[in-house]
Amino acid sequence: MLQPAFPLLHILDQLPEGGLLLTPTNRLRNRCQQVFGTSQQANKNWAPPAVESLQGWLDTLWFTLQQKQWQPAMCRVLNREQRQLLWQQCVEDTLDKGLINTQLLAGNCDTALSQLIQWLKVEDLTAADEALAPHWEKIGLQAGDYPLFQVLPLFQQQLQQRNAITPDQRDLLIARAFDEGQLAKLPQISLAGFVQNSPLTDRIFASATESLQRYPIPEKDQAKIQVARCHNLEEELQQAARWAAQKLAQNPDNSVGIVVNNLGQCRPLVEQVFARVLEPQWLAPAQAAYTLPFNFSAGTPLAKTPVGAATLQLLETLRDKFDYSQLRNLLFSPFWGDDSNEEQHLRSALFRRLQKQELREVPGNILCTCTEKLASEIAPESPLPAQLNQLGEWARRWQRAPAEIWAQRFSELLARLQWPGKRNPNSQEYQQLMLWEQALENFAGLNEFTGSLPLSKALQLLRQIASRTPFQAETRDGPLQILGVLEAGGLAFDHIRLVGFGQQQWPPPPSPNPMLPVQWQKDWEMPRASAERELKLAQELTQDLMNASSEIVVSYACEEDGVGQSLSALFGAPQPAEQLGQDAISDFYQALENGPTLEQTDDRELPPLSPADCAQVRGGAGVLKAQALCPLNAQLRYRLGAEEFSEPGLGLSAAERGNLIHEMLAAFWLNCENSQNLAAMGDEQRNLQISSSIDTAIGRLKKKHPELPEAFWALEQTRLKTIFDQWLPLEQARPAFTVSQVESELTVTLQGLTFTLRLDRLDTLVDGEQLVIDYKTGQTSLSDWLQARVREPQLPLYALFHPQAKAIAFGGVKNGDCKYQGCGELAQPINGIKLVADAQKGASKQQEPEIVHWDQLKQHWQQALEGLADEYRTGQAPLIFDRPADNENQKSLWPLNRWPERQ
Repeated sequence: MLQPAFPLLHILDQLPEGGLLLTPTNRLRNRCQQVFGTSQQANKNWAPPAVESLQGWLDTLWFTLQQKQWQPAMCRVLNREQRQLLWQQCVEDTLDKGLINTQLLAGNCDTALSQLIQWLKVEDLTAADEALAPHWEKIGLQAGDYPLFQVLPLFQQQLQQRNAITPDQRDLLIARAFDEGQLAKLPQISLAGFVQNSPLTDRIFASATESLQRYPIPEKDQAKIQVARCHNLEEELQQAARWAAQKLAQNPDNSVGIVVNNLGQCRPLVEQVFARVLEPQWLAPAQAAYTLPFNFSAGTPLAKTPVGAATLQLLETLRDKFDYSQLRNLLFSPFWGDDSNEEQHLRSALFRRLQKQELREVPGNILCTCTEKLASEIAPESPLPAQLNQLGEWARRWQRAPAEIWAQRFSELLARLQWPGKRNPNSQEYQQLMLWEQALENFAGLNEFTGSLPLSKALQLLRQIASRTPFQAETRDGPLQILGVLEAGGLAFDHIRLVGFGQQQWPPPPSPNPMLPVQWQKDWEMPRASAERELKLAQELTQDLMNASSEIVVSYACEEDGVGQSLSALFGAPQPAEQLGQDAISDFYQALENGPTLEQTDDRELPPLSPADCAQVRGGAGVLKAQALCPLNAQLRYRLGAEEFSEPGLGLSAAERGNLIHEMLAAFWLNCENSQNLAAMGDEQRNLQISSSIDTAIGRLKKKHPELPEAFWALEQTRLKTIFDQWLPLEQARPAFTVSQVESELTVTLQGLTFTLRLDRLDTLVDGEQLVIDYKTGQTSLSDWLQARVREPQLPLYALFHPQAKAIAFGGVKNGDCKYQGCGELAQPINGIKLVADAQKGASKQQEPEIVHWDQLKQHWQQALEGLADEYRTGQAPLIFDRPADNENQKSLWPLNRWPERQ
């Protein structure tokens, strides 16, 4: 059992009746009570020992004074959040905000005032100027040079108006109460585990008793100290975890302490490493949640716990705008709704449909519309549409309100969303739920300090409270303790390991408070004021750690922030420690490496398509293009549905810009119809027609992007008008034509596969000839039509199923490079559309036989496309690429086709 490092039972025996043993932390106080209880006989009644933590004792004294109705104590003590808000208000009312971070400045002011009171430099805030005047004269500075002293008078005024004080003022009143006899003095106070106290704390001790006994930690004469040199912090933790596992395997009853410097900053990494080494099953996705069997002294912020994070995300729904990561977390949160298959199917389908829209933010109205439509098809009984509609109504109706009202609203919202879900919470989740209720009460307690708040400010304050509220799981007492440096003080272990004690981390660097003159802080030896003060404190803490066990290992990272370092000089030159290379996970990995060679199975073929799959092939001509580029990727993408969505960004995506051009040209030719009407248009009529076409195209897209301002759409209109002005002369220079089809659909059957194709445009020329056109805003190449595996099959497919088609062409609609690019046999040539023989000159020299005439080219397409269709239908899926670039462009499929593993 873990023991205090000082002789607890002896100290308690020496206490006179009414005496008290004080410890610096609750953890040490609890440990003392447990050890005392263990030492008592089981068949006898016994009273709890007279042991208290310093903070617990002060709280008890204050409660006693209020119970006695001592007039100076008839006020309230502001908590951290209340003081923070009050300081922020005073800063904003006093200083010219400019670029000031008022939140940070308020926190520094609060700390600075606390230090002045704890070091007994200011006792009465109304007389602070007089108390500090001699100190200003010594350093040649003025109070006006520091924002604290400009804000302090207003802060004191606000305290008086609210009949409130700070915790440090409360401590001053406790000392005064002892001096005035309002609190009875104790016959003796014994101090154990303390390192350094503020002058105010020492004054309270002196006022509270005539007999003050200090018990230092006894020195260990023959402690074995070793050092472990590691590459980085993660390796330090890994070595510490393996070392702890080794010690516990040797004797499970031994107490093992892991003291991590700056534990609060690296706690997630510490938990991950120790769980991986000591409890690897805890990381398994299928493992039911349970509490790790080792104790942490540092808690996790409530806002980062599963319950806290999920709850804050649910409250964020009142903003009525969602990004995809937020939406994913919300829809699949275990703390919202039920986990029935029908409900999960609905939410998965909803998220997939919203992803396809590729919005930067999903507005609440679009979310509600999609949910209602999908629910009617998939899950008519789902409560999700009604919940989202209610959220939208609240988002519109709930505007400003005091903190107390917001707390009620948040509770109502969570209840409406069936938070925290229908399943029973486990132990840790239950504890987090209780802590959340406490955080919400603390938020409601800010009512008089906030006034009427908008939603964004209310959520910000609640998140701040949750981020500053530590969650510490209640666990059974185990043999392994993971502690910070201060929390380890006063405890004894059978084995102890110190992590993160390189020369750059220990002693920690000074960090004086910017709200007070640095010279004051150095002269008064305030916390973090100087390197000398930090060295002195580190020496005392190091000495206590060295006396905490007879077996000590201290480790450090040989590099910190890119700079080499060695062990802190405070530990001398200990002998090297053994490097441990094995644990349960590493043994498992090694067993896998040494296992038998895996059998390899040829995966070049998938089962053939079923008749139902053949009847309607999704993807249109894109299926044949994908089959030409890489057969396996074609099966993955179009048969198994391995889709990739574009990353949402600011403005419009490249695909949306391309669609604008398609819709603009379609709208124009639906009205213009032929070249004769185009030639007959005057300049004014043509410009009106162009503007109308652009407005039609933009109007459809505006509904999808309500967040974009009118100025953006004005710029887009200018861009489209510029492109149109470059494209139209190409149309005017062509021989006579009629636009027969615009954005039309065509269903074709090839090798038993039925495709639905969409054609940008079909022109009818003289003598009934037809020209098939596909608008392109990117790079195009005629050689893609002339390869053995046709890489751009859409236009060749149209040509095969339109007997009158005599040419196909890309319409390159790109700013600064508008052109037709195609091939065929037209009676009247068009600039950019080559004869088949001429187009063949730019193709691969290896292609045989040479294609000279249009009918030969159509025959080539017939054979090539039927071959691709037959491959896809029969499940041909080798992982081969027609060009290396085809692999690079489809990296998103690597996890499925396992390309990197095949190299």
